[in-house]
Amino acid sequence: MATPMVAGTAALLLEQNPWTPDEVKRQLMSTALNLGFAVNEQGAGEVNINLY
Repeated sequence: MATPMVAGTAALLLEQNPWTPDEVKRQLMSTALNLGFAVNEQGAGEVNINLY
């Protein structure tokens, strides 16, 4: 179920910013919430989306 959430978040980011795929990935990973598990269990963490 993570795939549609991340894809939707990426679409929202691209709607507001003319970023490359690498920039979108960097933004998603740098703002992800660390869940306290190993990287191979959680990846970068929980996607964090804040809409203002």
